[in-house]
Amino acid sequence: MATKLHELLAVESNLENQATKTRTDLINTFTSKRHLFAEKRVTFRPLAEGTAEQTEEQSDIQSTVASEIKWVNEIAAKALDASHQIDVANTIAKADVVTEDGKTVLTGLPATSLLQLEKRLKEIHDLVVAIPTLDPAKGFEQDAARPEGVFKARDVVKPRTKKTIRPLILYEATKEHPAQVKEVSEDLEVGTVLHQEWCSLITPAKKSDLIDRCDRLIRAVKRARARANEQEVDVKDNKVGEKLLEYVFYPLNGAK
Repeated sequence: MATKLHELLAVESNLENQATKTRTDLINTFTSKRHLFAEKRVTFRPLAEGTAEQTEEQSDIQSTVASEIKWVNEIAAKALDASHQIDVANTIAKADVVTEDGKTVLTGLPATSLLQLEKRLKEIHDLVVAIPTLDPAKGFEQDAARPEGVFKARDVVKPRTKKTIRPLILYEATKEHPAQVKEVSEDLEVGTVLHQEWCSLITPAKKSDLIDRCDRLIRAVKRARARANEQEVDVKDNKVGEKLLEYVFYPLNGAK
């Protein structure tokens, strides 16, 4: 009987959790509930003739170690089988990474590798998103006099002024009164200041392209992993749990 890899992956966690719980519960039973595996009887035997014995206390055996182990092993064997079958399938489950535009980036990648690549590509995506970009408002262009990737912003020229004090005649002098003069300050242009800026960041358009390529590649890897997980494995011929547990617990199965 063949089962697809994605079907095994879907049940592996549940089987493992179930096996862990039953194993934990049984360990607790062995350590704190030993009375379940013992039978105890306290009988009063009177000395007087003709008086019947009386059972004053009695507890019966509820289970045996062997039967408890057998029950747990049935669950543990399924978890072991599922993990083994997944590993077997992963050795043969492969797929190509093909982008939406038909470009084959990688060929024959194992399903496990595709899973790791998906995680790593998300990390790369986060890195690309964090890349700073040039401010479009400053009109950056590639500077032909600088190495590739160094951009020059639009030159900005600003006036340089200097505060000066000059007299302002409010009233001209007359025969009767002297002139009325007031000092006022004013900004006098004394020159210009040239602001130049260079930057080696990337353009927003290039960053957008990088993000898009990351997204396309992540989608391609996801599709490849889905195809790889269609790989079938013969579960009938890939059972290891029962044999492993049978070896461990052989002394409990009637062996002398």
